[in-house]
Amino acid sequence: MVTQKDIAQRLGVSASLVSRALGGTAPGIGAAATTIERIRVEAAKLKYQPNAVALSLRGTSTRTIGVVIKNFDDPFFGRVIAELQALATAKQFSLLLTGCPPGAEARVDIHSMEKHRLDGLIITGSDFVPEGLKSFLSRDVKVVRLGFGPVTPGVINVTVDLESGLRQLVSYLTKLGHRDIGYIGDETAPNLRREKLLLAALKKASLLARPNCFVRAKTTGADAGYEAMQILLKRCGDLLPTAVVAAEDVLAQTALRVLFERRVRVPQDLTLVGVDDVPSARMTIPALTTLRQPIPAMVQIAFEQLITTGEKSQRTILVKPELVIRESSAAKTENGNG
Repeated sequence: MVTQKDIAQRLGVSASLVSRALGGTAPGIGAAATTIERIRVEAAKLKYQPNAVALSLRGTSTRTIGVVIKNFDDPFFGRVIAELQALATAKQFSLLLTGCPPGAEARVDIHSMEKHRLDGLIITGSDFVPEGLKSFLSRDVKVVRLGFGPVTPGVINVTVDLESGLRQLVSYLTKLGHRDIGYIGDETAPNLRREKLLLAALKKASLLARPNCFVRAKTTGADAGYEAMQILLKRCGDLLPTAVVAAEDVLAQTALRVLFERRVRVPQDLTLVGVDDVPSARMTIPALTTLRQPIPAMVQIAFEQLITTGEKSQRTILVKPELVIRESSAAKTENGNG
């Protein structure tokens, strides 16, 4: 491992000057800009990385951020981790990850992270509070949640503005001529919230939602889409809605399987749209129209909130989603369906 002493010896300067140059304090002692640049160029050339243990012992920034993943099986969180890693690498930070298997969110224990002196903590996922969070807040560790969560002193929530997004989605569907819109979801807190926001968006658009066409599966994950669409087809019979909104893309994808088995064509017989824009949404047949969560923007905001100086705060930052139109949506035809 390359050390600051190695860089100092190669350039013929003191180790303390190297430390100040890489830490950003060298201008304060009158070091020449050209010398500072030489040190930084040499550090980059040698791929120098700060020693987190040494930094921790000195009580300075360890350039380490903890990341708590709600569900490793959900493809949404895979994209979040990828964006976080890319940003951390670019800014010379390290990530320390922990998480849980599906359905075990209430048992996520982050006490094990206390042995690492973190510069900040990112919680990814809505509606769960990991065990041990209070300990980090009591030690003035900055905490940011990517997702919707309870108002907690010291925690900043960075979340997608689904209220405006679902209004945009309903507006798009009505412009296609759809006025009978159904829904499939499950009984998890995030999807119950999405159902509520969709109902509000339909009401604002002066559309009535048929209760039998709003379905909550008892299962969760991808299986919920398969179950919910089966129930919707059984309940609605020949009076299918012309469009259906799935609470998540993964539910829409398994719902497509049911529609294929029942020979319901998408979008000719039924328009189907999702929420999230997971990577596989564009690969389904037909490719899925969806409401994209702007993960790069959300991760960028979360990261900046952690690494900027200042007091901890308690607030919510809303980020606008983007409607992505693909093949699974089409205009309503005269004979009823899409």
